[in-house]
Amino acid sequence: MVLREKMYFEPRTISCGGSIRWFGTAYTAPEMQKHTEETVYIRDDGKRLFVYELDSDRLSDSEKIVAIFTLICKIEKAVSGYRYGRKIT
Repeated sequence: MVLREKMYFEPRTISCGGSIRWFGTAYTAPEMQKHTEETVYIRDDGKRLFVYELDSDRLSDSEKIVAIFTLICKIEKAVSGYRYGRKIT
């Protein structure tokens, strides 16, 4: 289960102020300003948040989707030791 969580992309919308809410804390970075009110995808490694935009996706067959994500920024978390709101054991 921990491996799945490391690779999971959680969608969030960047607010008009340029921030995202992540388990009770607001995060922002200068690179996020040009993506306000867009959906981005977050990965959480317990220490940092990785903010991605979805560049493209295509359905290559009925059971497989190919998606390309581009990293917008990395943000140090205020509290480490938690991944997607759960304590890392």
